[in-house]
Amino acid sequence: VKVFAGSSTGNLLIEDDETLRRVMLSGRRRIAYHSEDEYRLRARRALFSTGDPYARHAEWRDPETAFLGTSRLMRLARETGRPAHIVHVSTAEEFAYLGDFRDIATCEVLVNHLTQIAPECYERLGAYAVMNPPIRDRRHVEAAWRAVNDGLVDSVGSDHAPHSREAKARPWPDTAAGLTGVQTLVPVMLDHVHHGRLSLPRMVDLLSAGPARVFGALTKGRIVRGYDADFTLVDLRRQQRIENSWIVSPCGWTPFDGMTVTGWPVMVVLRGVVAMRDGEVLGVPRGRLVQFRS
Repeated sequence: VKVFAGSSTGNLLIEDDETLRRVMLSGRRRIAYHSEDEYRLRARRALFSTGDPYARHAEWRDPETAFLGTSRLMRLARETGRPAHIVHVSTAEEFAYLGDFRDIATCEVLVNHLTQIAPECYERLGAYAVMNPPIRDRRHVEAAWRAVNDGLVDSVGSDHAPHSREAKARPWPDTAAGLTGVQTLVPVMLDHVHHGRLSLPRMVDLLSAGPARVFGALTKGRIVRGYDADFTLVDLRRQQRIENSWIVSPCGWTPFDGMTVTGWPVMVVLRGVVAMRDGEVLGVPRGRLVQFRS
């Protein structure tokens, strides 16, 4: 279950404490939360109606908006005893705060929050850098990397949102918020490994074992007897330029267009069957429902 405690693209939103508390009391499994404070967003929106719309997006959805949302969720999670997973944590203040809630909360950081840096990304990408929570400045990016390497972060995600170019071209604040990411996740993270920002075993844990551990997925996240034979073979020395033309998603764009990375996935095996080799998708879709611990 994922709960939007702050508004994003679409109309999924639970903003008040009473409803959030009812959701938390409705079961036992860990809930994932998009964490921003909706009341602060509404109060501040009119303040940012002029100027560079894309840089203004990050000023509007500022670090305080994220921190207020996360601190409120931690208070309610501790009160109800319902485990929480805060997705796409993006601020130094949140990382510092979440360290005191490891008994009840896990957290995720996005590859874009580790790789793109404001304000340069807004100057270079415009609408194609707009996401929620927004890309932050270098102070927050460095804090995210410290959290990754200190073991605070449990998973790295893509928050894949393949909006069309038409949706991205709408004037702000109606610009569709969200970036493509699932296809570029492994190459970009391998490039971070190449540059020494994290170890390869840590990357494997963040992309595979960590998510399975957080949500209690059965037979996923490890290469051991009795688990699904899902794994990716990579060439750690291969250099490749990421380009929009390579993106399989119908949207046809990536914020990493033009980036040359070192490290590339060359084969994907899904439950023992080769599903991708050298960039070519093989066979037919073979997805199955994932089973979870009760």
